[in-house]
Amino acid sequence: MTLFAAIVKSLLLLIVAAFCLFGFLATYEPTNNPAESMAFRIGYAAIGVGCIITIGFWITRALRR
Repeated sequence: MTLFAAIVKSLLLLIVAAFCLFGFLATYEPTNNPAESMAFRIGYAAIGVGCIITIGFWITRALRR
């Protein structure tokens, strides 16, 4: 994978991670069902952290080549 491809893919994943951050923060609004909010928090956090880890992996892999 070239450095350019890694940067483009990373930018797309960064958009997903930003969306997950916004969604995670939005789950702290008061709701009638706190268990549902907790499920969304876990989902947003898992996807967001997964995106950040993948971005780091792609960039370090591209820089080593």
